[in-house]
Amino acid sequence: MKNYQRLILSTATAIFLFLSFRDLGFLAWFSFLPFMFVIYNSSLKQTLLFSFICGLLYFSGVTYWMLILPVKYTWPIMALLLSIIFFIFGIALYFIFTKIKQPYLRILLIPAAWVLMEYLRSQTLLAFTVGIIGYTQHNFLPLMQITRFTGIYGISFILVLFNAAIFETIIFSIKNRKAIFKYLIISISVLAVFITYGIISLNNNLNRVIKEKGYSEVRLAVVQANVIFGQKYSEKGIEIIPEPYSENSYFKEGTELVIFSESALWDSIDENKDFKKWAEKVLKNEPLYFLIGQYLHNEEYSEYYNSALLYDEDLEVVGRYDEIHPVPFSQYIPYSRVLGFLDFLDFSSVNLIPGRDYSPVIYPGKGSLGVNICYETTIPSIAGNIRNNGAEAIIVISDDSSMLDSIAPWNHLVFTKVRAIENGCYAVHCGNSGVSGIISPDGNIIVKSELLNKEVLYGSIYLITEKTFYTRLGDLLLLLYFGIVFSLTAAYLIYRKIKKTG
Repeated sequence: MKNYQRLILSTATAIFLFLSFRDLGFLAWFSFLPFMFVIYNSSLKQTLLFSFICGLLYFSGVTYWMLILPVKYTWPIMALLLSIIFFIFGIALYFIFTKIKQPYLRILLIPAAWVLMEYLRSQTLLAFTVGIIGYTQHNFLPLMQITRFTGIYGISFILVLFNAAIFETIIFSIKNRKAIFKYLIISISVLAVFITYGIISLNNNLNRVIKEKGYSEVRLAVVQANVIFGQKYSEKGIEIIPEPYSENSYFKEGTELVIFSESALWDSIDENKDFKKWAEKVLKNEPLYFLIGQYLHNEEYSEYYNSALLYDEDLEVVGRYDEIHPVPFSQYIPYSRVLGFLDFLDFSSVNLIPGRDYSPVIYPGKGSLGVNICYETTIPSIAGNIRNNGAEAIIVISDDSSMLDSIAPWNHLVFTKVRAIENGCYAVHCGNSGVSGIISPDGNIIVKSELLNKEVLYGSIYLITEKTFYTRLGDLLLLLYFGIVFSLTAAYLIYRKIKKTG
């Protein structure tokens, strides 16, 4: 294989993977094939080069929206850092192809290598999960139901497994000079089991289950204020006040909880006098609770928190959640003692203090609400931990106004959608500029807003107490898979060495 051919094939994989995030999710089922052929026919030196090229092209594509951010050099830096993932995966593929001659083991080992990279980069305070390929299947709801057991990594696993099975089928058929489909049949059988479970799960009538279980209903108003980035806080909260629903009431009759986006208010509600005056007037006529995203600080203005506060009918704070995982190098500098020299990357005006408490917010008389703020919904363990602590629904508040009309706000809604399925509960996504939505436990978007619109979404959620396997045990199945596959690989290599020397 010529180098120009390797370049074409590596570019094809990057393009296919990029497009699979653009509502062309079917491409992910064979996107890795060109790259696998590149590595299969390359030396280690060529592997290093074309793995880096493929990774750089892919992650440049899925993070291109960073060009819109105030500090534009964040994009090339992030693309370079993320390309290391493909670089390491390429090296792993090279050694799998050169050291492992058993096709069945390779089919199991290749997805293990990829998913391990996805899993590791979702850990620690440096976690950045953009580009996890499982999200490409978010509209394939029957398949997505397996995330109740495996999390999003289970979807990535089946995608790469399918790619590996196709690859081994082609290689084996070429070597034997006839079409042999045994590897592909096995992978299709695994996929069929997953999809069958998903179909059965989806066919369980959600309304019937809710009626029989008697879950508490919460009627919501989700406020999408659509305040332009850079103009927030200019009028002490008046800019986030929505248009009234009717002449008789500000919100739709029966509404119980009004949700405002991340950092809707700066400072305490007393400092936002226009908003407070409006809220007091509304609450005189309508019995409502408000959940509001606010940036808070201590008296010395030395510590800032990105918080969500729950207010009762008297505008008293009855619950609070502080963001546990701010966006690294955007809202704060993680591991500042070690990485403080990178503070030039931080374009925020404050350095947030991460919260520590995974407890849900108690909604009096109803139940418990788990809150995720902004980037937190991209990390499965945060929603899982809060749900394990008693949350019966997930409320995500975000501000993607700096992303304008890019794909990023849509992707943010997808993250929340997957968290709903993983945890088997309702989820609400409230964005300042969109896309906002209310999502059922099976991943159906019940109602959603349009991007860059000022509007209010109305709908109901039900507070579900039962937890999924994934909520209760997290990534146990994934870790067991890693343990089994890597143990088999070690045993295989030891056996080959003994056989060779004996």
